[in-house]
Amino acid sequence: CTVTAQRWHLGPHVRRADATVPEEIAFMFADARAAAIPAGIHVRQRAPVAPSPARGLTELAEREQADLIVVGSSRRGEAGRIRLERTAGRLLQGAPCAVAIAPGGLRETGDFRHVGIAFDGSPEARAGLDSGYRIAARCGAAVTLLWALPGADTEPLRREARLHAEEALDAAAESAPAAVNPRTLLLHGAPGDVIRDACDGVVDLLVTGSRGYGPMHRALLGSVSEALTEGASHPVLVMPRRPALTVESSATSETRSLP
Repeated sequence: CTVTAQRWHLGPHVRRADATVPEEIAFMFADARAAAIPAGIHVRQRAPVAPSPARGLTELAEREQADLIVVGSSRRGEAGRIRLERTAGRLLQGAPCAVAIAPGGLRETGDFRHVGIAFDGSPEARAGLDSGYRIAARCGAAVTLLWALPGADTEPLRREARLHAEEALDAAAESAPAAVNPRTLLLHGAPGDVIRDACDGVVDLLVTGSRGYGPMHRALLGSVSEALTEGASHPVLVMPRRPALTVESSATSETRSLP
């Protein structure tokens, strides 16, 4: 496992000859190295020049073929809560890999104990479901699948939406690996708000998929993902979209799975 620390210059108005910038970078890396680094993790320093933090991190992740970018909450946010800053927000508009955002002041380093997975039956949510299950199986964590139903216009539509959600949640729970025994929770209201509130103080990681449009293999933040993240008291992991299978590739995959 490789952790890459990165720092960007402050923009074209900062002169490269300004000695305070390299000194600031040196102090930042020194602080990072002073932290307790688990055995087996190799830390490399990277300080590319870029016009913005998000651009620098995105380009660096592409060059390093990173699997995950981890960013912290804004310093102006409430302690113990996530406040999205421009860097995180822009990263989630097209990061080349998964993005995790941690609340301010988070100090826990142990395994996750309870993983929440925001699910709505979409292909994008399926990527989050699979990743959440893998994390929970590795940590021996409890799992809760959360689906939120916005208000429908009529009672028949509300009943139909509820039955569809219950069936999809049951199917998602049935697809869990042997070591994972998820519970399902059907909520009512604005998805981002009610799922975030239901997870508050309960889960120590929430996993969600990207929004349903934009380039494949990218993590994209939509209004629901942003609402899930803003103000959360736990880390949020946004998974990138997966490419849609073509008929030919799907057939090939099924053939390879045959005994």
